[in-house]
Amino acid sequence: MSDPKTEIRDLVAAARLEEALILAKKTAQAGFSSWDTDVTLLQSEWEYLTQCENRGILTFADMNAKRQHLALRLISVLDQKSAAPDPGISPSDSALPKTTILFLGANPFHNLALELDREVQLISEGLQQFGKRQAFDFRAKMHVTPTDLQRMLLEAGLAPRFVHFAGNAVVDHPDFGTGVVFEKEDGAPHIVSGAVLATILHQFPSVECVFVNTCDSGPIALEIGQHVPYAIGMNDRIYDESAVVFAVAFYEAIASGKDIPFAFEFAKGRLLLERFPEQASIPVLITNGHCPDPVYVPGPSHISNLSNPRVMR
Repeated sequence: MSDPKTEIRDLVAAARLEEALILAKKTAQAGFSSWDTDVTLLQSEWEYLTQCENRGILTFADMNAKRQHLALRLISVLDQKSAAPDPGISPSDSALPKTTILFLGANPFHNLALELDREVQLISEGLQQFGKRQAFDFRAKMHVTPTDLQRMLLEAGLAPRFVHFAGNAVVDHPDFGTGVVFEKEDGAPHIVSGAVLATILHQFPSVECVFVNTCDSGPIALEIGQHVPYAIGMNDRIYDESAVVFAVAFYEAIASGKDIPFAFEFAKGRLLLERFPEQASIPVLITNGHCPDPVYVPGPSHISNLSNPRVMR
């Protein structure tokens, strides 16, 4: 049997970087779990670079330089000393059905320094807790458009259980209205209402939980929650770091085998232990269309106040 690292190196040497990244992802899922976070991020960057090339945003020289940089980073992943097959994973384990998590990131407001890459990395690492990383297929895409969402949901064989959105949402914003902030093909904001997202997600019965990890997303999650078993949103502004802490704890609990209500309460507990315990009251869980807490967003949208010294979503 050929060595996957050799095959990936050969693809990189032949300037077939996209194929190399696909093979690296498959190899990570089959046992090289220490590669998975890095390869997930590299794939996301590759997809964004391809979009930029298609839109003519980057010059040929810039695009070539960025490709080379990604190729070097992929080679460095292959050279990691820890990148060896997990001895606890048998070939039959890697063939078992996986729980798919779709991570969708967007931040067209570039002066909001959201740590979306860090959220991807820490969630992926959190899924490695309890030796269960091989049970999850974690797919991340940044600078996501609404069309990207539909295409990822349609991808053959995925049947995602979780759809996770990280970035921004607005409620009654004077310029943007109400909804989740995606990106257009040119990188400009594209607002999609909770009702529209609910209609799209309702077509995919595998989706059990939609997690809108943004400020002001409680009302949007409530709309989505009318059509999926569980939806999670934020009832107010939330610090970027708190949003990441909550998400990581939630997926750690899922990786341990707990159900969604338990994972939600567990993640709120993690916020109580962190720097801003007052933010533990912000997340809301909608179960079969119902929420025990009032869902509201007081005050003007946070995007109107980008001078806030602490980054909010």
